[in-house]
Amino acid sequence: MSSQSLDNIYTCPICFNWIKDGHITSCGHSFCYNCITKTFEQNKRCPICNTVLIKEQIIPNLMLNEIVQKFKLEKELESRMREGSLHQDSSIKEVLMKSTKNMALADVEHLLELLKEKRLEMQFESDAIQNKLLLAFLNHLLNMKVDMHKQIQKQILQIEEDISLIKNFLGVSLDDEVLPKSATNPQNLHDEEEKEQQLDMGETSQKTTEEQSVVGFNKPLRTQAYARFKIRKKRIFSHFDDVTKIYLDCRERCVDPLFGNTELNIDKMKGAQKLSDIDPGLDKFRESLISFSKYTDLRCLATLSYGNDFSQTSNIVSSVEFDKDNEYFAVAGVTKRIKIFDFYSAVRDANVDIKYPVYEMACNSKISNVSWNPFLKEVLASSDYEGIVTIWDVHSGTRKQTFQEHDKRCWSVDFNEVDTKLLVSGSDDARAKFWSLNCSHSISSLEAKANICSVKFNRASSTHLAIGSADHNVYYYDLRQMREPLCIFKGHQKAVSYVKFLSATELVSAGTDGQLKLWDISSNSSTVCRRSYVGHINDKNFVGLSCASNGYIACGSEDNSLCVYYKDLSTKLFSYKFTNSDASNVYETPSTNDNEFVSTVCFRKTNDILMAGNSKGIIKILELY
Repeated sequence: MSSQSLDNIYTCPICFNWIKDGHITSCGHSFCYNCITKTFEQNKRCPICNTVLIKEQIIPNLMLNEIVQKFKLEKELESRMREGSLHQDSSIKEVLMKSTKNMALADVEHLLELLKEKRLEMQFESDAIQNKLLLAFLNHLLNMKVDMHKQIQKQILQIEEDISLIKNFLGVSLDDEVLPKSATNPQNLHDEEEKEQQLDMGETSQKTTEEQSVVGFNKPLRTQAYARFKIRKKRIFSHFDDVTKIYLDCRERCVDPLFGNTELNIDKMKGAQKLSDIDPGLDKFRESLISFSKYTDLRCLATLSYGNDFSQTSNIVSSVEFDKDNEYFAVAGVTKRIKIFDFYSAVRDANVDIKYPVYEMACNSKISNVSWNPFLKEVLASSDYEGIVTIWDVHSGTRKQTFQEHDKRCWSVDFNEVDTKLLVSGSDDARAKFWSLNCSHSISSLEAKANICSVKFNRASSTHLAIGSADHNVYYYDLRQMREPLCIFKGHQKAVSYVKFLSATELVSAGTDGQLKLWDISSNSSTVCRRSYVGHINDKNFVGLSCASNGYIACGSEDNSLCVYYKDLSTKLFSYKFTNSDASNVYETPSTNDNEFVSTVCFRKTNDILMAGNSKGIIKILELY
């Protein structure tokens, strides 16, 4: 009989619990004493068969009580054994004593045999489970390694094919070593470079007299070129992991049907003038290598001063922007002045102690941002701490228009590069306002969910706008449908202080979480961050952000330095530190504030010139070289 059937036999038909103080009726049915007594007082009939009951015929069922008690103890013991809590119970001895109290010796021995069998069964199950777990782990590990092995084999074949392709394109013998000794032993890198230089010079000695004269004339250039090669090679190897990932990603995305067919590649190379004609994917990676290894460092061309009052504790430079022709740049900040400098004069007169701006405009409030009109050279827009947006005539230094519809501080203003009379401003009142040079009031308004820290038009569109918000998100809008954003980019842990376009389909955001993030805004793109850049310090201040068309990204840092990144590498390439001597040279007083930070940056459109200003009012014109 099953355990469930026994449970039904030993339970009271009235209360459905274990029979307690069991009594049997004249009709042969057993109940709890309390249950049958209450039923008898109400009905005087058996609850099961409806037989008339007589109180004197309801008598104790002593045998049933003993059986039920024994069965209850066995069930309790079985339950505790199943739960694994038997060994933790301090009353186990008492339970066993009760359950075996009326057992004969043969019954106890039989119980011991049953327990021994149960122990062996449980031990077997436990061992089986452990072995199955081990087998599952080993199978999964094997599958992973097999997949990795297949992937590595595929990558090795790809690399070998690319090496063969490049060697054929360069006219190098395919019998040359695929891997230089330096690749297997880093200590041989210097010897390998010397060997390469000796081979290079050996080729020169074998040329004709006429060729030798030409090579001799260019010999210093050849030496300099080789030196540049070594520097760029060292830079590539210093970012080897990132560069490897770029290469593998590029080759996975750009699968050329010519791979694996060397003959066809060779035939195609006969008429090819550029690598892009043979393999666009590999050429794209080569261009990326060229771009990020092009420059070695930053050097200062000139140092300027923003503040007039040298005794002020704060001369924060909030914004630096070049005009459309890159001839003038505007500097603005908390001293309530916009200063216009001539770029060429500033660099030419770098050794002159006093440098005056060519134009200067006085404002009524601290300035947060400026933006040059991309078509009208003399038109400049500014936003300030009072929420006012002002349109300036730079040449006359006068206000052309003043917009006062924001309720709180206005952090950012930007002209549209396609519709050059359109501009936008973003404010702490959680609104982006759109203005036209032809109107005296806003032409539209966009309601955001939180304070707006930055606004930026897509340089290739008159209707697409990016917004950096204090709610840690980046919003991308189509102005023709402003009810909902096209995309919401989530990933920053603090307020997004800047948004800038790296290209028509790439957006960079900066947050006070100390990270820059790259987003893809193409129509079929994902909202997942493509790459995060770390290496600068940004915990509370606005430190500036600027993007160059060649893929370089610059931002400030709260350790008073400027940091430069390349879009395909997650770590910074190089940095420039503002020192105390900068303040001493400009202000004639030493810098003592340990909380100084670089507060704004701006690339010149030539891409190799970068400007930065800090919280002390020092402005640096820097060159990538």
